[in-house]
Amino acid sequence: MEGILEAIVTAKKRRLLARERPYLPSEVARIFATSIQNGFLSAFQDSHPHIIAEIKLASPSRGRFIAPHDVPRFLALYEEGGARAISVVTEEDHFQGNLELLREVVVKTRLPVLRKDFVLEETQIYETAEAGAQAILLIARIVSGERLKRFVELAELLGLVPVVEVHDEEDLRKALFASAKVIGINNRDLSTFQVSLATTLRLLPLVPEGTVVIAESGIHTREDVEMLLEVGVRNFLVGEALLTSPNPAKVLLELRGEREVARC
Repeated sequence: MEGILEAIVTAKKRRLLARERPYLPSEVARIFATSIQNGFLSAFQDSHPHIIAEIKLASPSRGRFIAPHDVPRFLALYEEGGARAISVVTEEDHFQGNLELLREVVVKTRLPVLRKDFVLEETQIYETAEAGAQAILLIARIVSGERLKRFVELAELLGLVPVVEVHDEEDLRKALFASAKVIGINNRDLSTFQVSLATTLRLLPLVPEGTVVIAESGIHTREDVEMLLEVGVRNFLVGEALLTSPNPAKVLLELRGEREVARC
C-alpha cells in the first residue's frame, strides 16, 4: 500500500483502536437472530444492465459532492432512475461518511444497501449487519488472504453479501482464496486514485464462471456501459457521474439505455 490508500488505512486503524470493543455474546446473538437472507443478489438476476448508485459525501480527490441534507433527494432520484441498489461510503476522515449515514439510507430507501468502507476488523462487519445493510464491501488489498476469508465467512453467516473488491491479479488471487461469490473490479487505483476501465477488461477473463462481477469506478457514459456489456459485465457501481449531475435520474436512465423514467 502507498499514497492515499495508506493514509486512509492508517486513519481507519487509529479510529478502530480508539473505539474497538468486542461484541458481547448477547449482542452477537441478537444480530444473528435478526439477520435474514437478503435480496441484494436477486436485484441482479436479469440480463439488463444493473446500476448500484452511490451515496458519497466527499472524496480525497474531488472534495465535497453533496451535503448530508441532500441524501434523501438523491435516494429518490436514484429510485426514479431505476437503480437496483444503493452503495453508501461510510469512511469518516477522507470521505466524510459515518455509520449513521448508513442507517439513514437503510431507512429511507426500498433498495438493497451496500456498505463501502475500509474493513479491517470483524466489529465493522457486525455493525454493518446491525445497521440493516444487505451487503458489505471487503477490499482485498488491505488485509491478508486469511483475514479476508474469515471476513467473507462471517459476513455470509450474518446474512450479508460480501462484495470483495480487487484491482490487480494479486487482489483477485486473495478473493478466489476467500471463495468470494461476488467480486467488484475497481477501475480506480486506490493508491493514486487514477482510473482506467482497462482494469476490468484485464481482470475479467481471470474470474471464474458463475461469479457475480461488478465494475466499479470510471463509468460515466452509455458508451462506457456498452463497452463492458460487450465483454459480459452486467453490473456497474456508479458514483461521481451521478453525484456531480444536476439530474441523476436522467443519467441513470441513459446508462441503462432507457428513455423514460421508470415508475414504481
